[in-house]
Amino acid sequence: MRVAMLAGATMSLPALADTLEASAARRALTGKPLFLTADQDATVAELAETIIPTTTTPGAKAAKVNEFIDLMLKDCYKADDQKRFVDGLTQTNKLSQDTYSKAFVQLDPTQRIEIVKKLQADAKQELAQMNTTKAAAKVENAQADLQMPDAKKRYTPFFMILKDLTMTGYFTSEIGATQALEYVAVPGRYDGCVTLKPGQKAWAL
Repeated sequence: MRVAMLAGATMSLPALADTLEASAARRALTGKPLFLTADQDATVAELAETIIPTTTTPGAKAAKVNEFIDLMLKDCYKADDQKRFVDGLTQTNKLSQDTYSKAFVQLDPTQRIEIVKKLQADAKQELAQMNTTKAAAKVENAQADLQMPDAKKRYTPFFMILKDLTMTGYFTSEIGATQALEYVAVPGRYDGCVTLKPGQKAWAL
């Protein structure tokens, strides 16, 4: 379902759509990650589950969000972003070791939450510092801002990449769309503004 939706979103890029389909089929066939190592894949699975845990509905692991992330990193991310993600996983395990003397996958749920909170706080601080630096560059020298590499202008911290991919992967999965969200297989007319009842789930796209 997810790959079909992604392919639908990339109809103007048939080569990319074909690549995504082929990679998904290869992962399904071998059962092995395509970009990440087995240990990295396991870490991503537990990080995603910490972000979207199993509650009254299945969580990220049940939706195989780690497989989605592995696929997207391989086929849709540039080398710099791929390296930042892998470095982020290394830093996550270092933080876990320094704090609890265990790798992230060995932590209990409460400890994992604390590590994820720290990663999120660090990412926000990192973005804030970058925005301050860019604002100062604009004030001091507009030309310097124009000459700043695009990669730095579009820089996204590891945790932000992880969280975005986790949310996208989950809510475009069959589990996320049909169990965490309200889902209608064959919707009727389009209504751009629907009032939700208290406690009602948001609608799947």
